[in-house]
Parts: sequence; structure tokens; C-alpha cells
Amino acid sequence: MHNNRIYAGMIDKGAEFFSVKSRLYCVHNFKIHTWPDLPPKVLEWVENDMLNQPDALWSLSSWENLIREDWTYRYILCRFGGLDDKPDFTDKGEVNHTEYVECELRGTCKYEGKLCCSIKVINGILTKSEIEVLKIVKQPDKIIASELNISPDTVSTHLQNIRIKTGLKNKAELSIFAYQKGLIKS
Repeated sequence: MHNNRIYAGMIDKGAEFFSVKSRLYCVHNFKIHTWPDLPPKVLEWVENDMLNQPDALWSLSSWENLIREDWTYRYILCRFGGLDDKPDFTDKGEVNHTEYVECELRGTCKYEGKLCCSIKVINGILTKSEIEVLKIVKQPDKIIASELNISPDTVSTHLQNIRIKTGLKNKAELSIFAYQKGLIKS
């Protein structure tokens, strides 16, 4: 798997989606499934979730050159395609919408934030700039500023906003959070 960690679906009946080189996988009920051969129960969970996401449905319907057969694939890839510490679906089909997917279309996709998920936290949603800071949060503020081509004051503001939104206290806690969300790779 990935760094010898255990993920949802490997030891329970939840489901975790992830992609490798545009191939979509689902870990469920102790097995790894490859798109389009997903368990019917998992597909039902996904379809039920789709019905509750009008912005995502609109995005799929508006996506030029996206054929019907790719709607569910694209939905899963955009919303759940990252590997993180929480199951995408619990064993009861409940959805965790806290996953951030590092997509090759990020920053250029006109459906960003409508089809894909940003990171939702206790006090809001992290912005794209805040996520970029979190990816390198272990670095000193001056290095973060240099790498992102922003001022140290802007870094400080982003970190303050992230702490307020997450309820976390310091860079160590923010680093742990970033690892949990898959923003920092070990």
C-alpha cells in the first residue's frame, strides 16, 4: 500500500478511494477494487452522496466532453481520490467530506470548489493559499514566504487564520494536521 499504513477498508467495512496515475482504487471489506469494478454497496453510497451535492451535479452536467460513463468516476476522483486518515465512507455509508485531493487540474479547473472538496474544518473552509502554506508548514516562516513568493507578514496572517479555523494552537499541531490530511508526505 502506502508507507505500510493501514487505511479504511483494510480492516473494516468502510471505503477509502485513492488514485494512482489516474487509476481509481477503492479499499473496502478487506479488498482492493479497481474502477469500474467497485462493490455495488459502495457505488450506492456514492450515488446517494451525489444526489446531496447539487453544485457537484451541476459541474458534472456542465463539464465539456465528459461522457455519461465518466460522471461517477470523475465525481469519486475529484471528491475522494486522495489517500488520508479517514474513510471516505463509513461502514454505514456515512460520508467524510474533509478530504483534499491534489489534482492536476487544481488552480485551473472551473469546477474547483464545486465538484472537488476543499478542507473543511471546525470553523470554516481552508483557502487555496492556506493549504499551500500548510503543505510546507514545518519550514520557518521566511522560507515559506520565499517558496510561495509572498511576504512573511502574509505567511503569519495565513497561519493565524488556519489556527483560528482549525482550533489548533501551533505549527507542531498544524504539521500533524497536515500529515493527517495528506498535505505533507512522510
